[in-house]
Amino acid sequence: MEVKKEVKEEGTHNEHEEVLKIRSVRGTVTAGFLLYLGNFRRILKHTWLPALVCALVSTWYNMVSFTMLPQLITTNGKVQPFGSTLVPMMEISGLSLLNALVSLAFLAYGFSLLSHHREQGTIPSPTGWLTRPDWHMLFRTFLCAVVCIAVLTVCQGLALAPIAYGVLRQSVTAIAIGVLTGLAFMVLLLPLAYPTMRYVTSRDTRLFVILGPGYRQGLRRWGYLFGVLLVTMIITLLALIITTLPSLVLALANVKAQTGTLMGDPLSMPDYMTSMSFFVFLLAGFIQCYVVLLLHFPVYYMTGSIEKQEIEKNEKTSSTLY
Repeated sequence: MEVKKEVKEEGTHNEHEEVLKIRSVRGTVTAGFLLYLGNFRRILKHTWLPALVCALVSTWYNMVSFTMLPQLITTNGKVQPFGSTLVPMMEISGLSLLNALVSLAFLAYGFSLLSHHREQGTIPSPTGWLTRPDWHMLFRTFLCAVVCIAVLTVCQGLALAPIAYGVLRQSVTAIAIGVLTGLAFMVLLLPLAYPTMRYVTSRDTRLFVILGPGYRQGLRRWGYLFGVLLVTMIITLLALIITTLPSLVLALANVKAQTGTLMGDPLSMPDYMTSMSFFVFLLAGFIQCYVVLLLHFPVYYMTGSIEKQEIEKNEKTSSTLY
C-alpha cells in the first residue's frame, strides 16, 4: 500500500510539473478549473466553516445595509441631516470592514491548500470536517492585502486628483488626464498579480524581496497574464451574477418596501420576508465564497507557469555562459 501511495504521489507530482509547462491562456485556465473541480470535495471539507462564517457576516451586513440605506436618504420625503445618519453609517462601515476581514480569512484557507499543492503536487485529504486555521498563511494573506490596498489607494489618489481639479475648474483637459492616468495605472498594476500570488502560495518567500523582481517578470509576460485574468474574471463574474440574482431581487424589494414605509405607505411585505431574506442571503453568500475562490486557481497555475519560464530562462542563460 505504501509503495502504491508513493507511486501515485510521484505520478501526481509529475502531472503537476507538466501542467506548469503550459504557456497558452486556454490551457492555464482549463487546468486551474479542473484542479478546483476535481478536488472540490476536499476543498469543501477544509473550508466549509470559514465559508459559513463569511456567509453569516455577509448576510448580516446586507440585511443591515438594505434596512438602513432608505433611512439614511430620506424620512417623509426630506433628506436626513448628517448628524442623525452618523451612527448608522459607522455601523455599516464597521460591518463592511468585518466582512472584508472574514473574506480574507476564508481566502487564506484556500491559499493554504494551494501552498500544499505547490509543495506536494496534491490538495491534502482532510482528516475530518474541522480544519485548524493556518496562522502563518493568515498573516501572509493579510500582509499582502494591506500592501495591495496601500498601492491601489496611492494610485487611485493620483488618478482622482486631476479629475477633482477638472470638475472644480471645469477643465476637460484635467479630467481627461485623470482618466488616462487611471487607465495607465490599471495596465501597470496588473503584473502585481504574479508576485502576490507567488507570495501567498510559497512559504519560503518574503513579500518585499520578491515584489520588485516578480513585478518585472510579470510585466515581461503582460499579455499572457492579462489573458488569463480576463478570461477567468469573465467566467467568475458570470457565475457571481447568476448566484447573486435571487438575493438582489429580494434586496431591491426590501429597499423599496422600507422607502415606502418611510414615505408614509403601509409595509407591503409579508411577515416571512425577513426569514426568507436571511436564508437567501446566507445561501448566496456561501456559494459566492467558492465562486470567488475559483478565481484564484487559474491564477495559481499562471504564477507557476511564469516561474517555470523564468527558471528555464536562467538555466538556458547559465548553460550558454558555460
